[in-house]
Amino acid sequence: MASDADELQQVGVLPWRIRRDGERKLLLITSRRRGRWIVPKGWPMKGYPPFAAASREAFEEAGIIGDISPAPVTTYRYMKARGDGSQVACRVTVFGMNVRGTLSHWREKEQRQRRWFSLEAAAGKLDDIELAAFVRVLETEPDRLEPNSRSGGRNLSFSDLGTPGS
Repeated sequence: MASDADELQQVGVLPWRIRRDGERKLLLITSRRRGRWIVPKGWPMKGYPPFAAASREAFEEAGIIGDISPAPVTTYRYMKARGDGSQVACRVTVFGMNVRGTLSHWREKEQRQRRWFSLEAAAGKLDDIELAAFVRVLETEPDRLEPNSRSGGRNLSFSDLGTPGS
């Protein structure tokens, strides 16, 4: 794996909800090219805090809105395949999002699937070993999804992003 300086930085969302029966579920989406189960993620946006860029990725890729934590819940590394066949190391900073709503139509609906999984099933579907390990920890430490549970998350949707620096 490349050194930290060589890694590209991305932001991502670990979308979750608690069912009426108390079971915590995670939402995963498929990648566009290979159809692997992943979390919504993308590139930071100039002029926006990382959690806001992550929220926008979740909106565009998964069609979800909710309360996102401004503090990351975990990070993980993976090798991103490029169009030319090469690979580049990426580090993803992940923010927890308590999903409040799912859209029936969203930007990447035709390119991806989305599905709710139990924590155990989600961990088994994820190829990213570090992220899967974090999801397994959530079975016994569910509060790790809300690092600032006392201060609460930010309720963000795409329209809240406005213009940079505003």
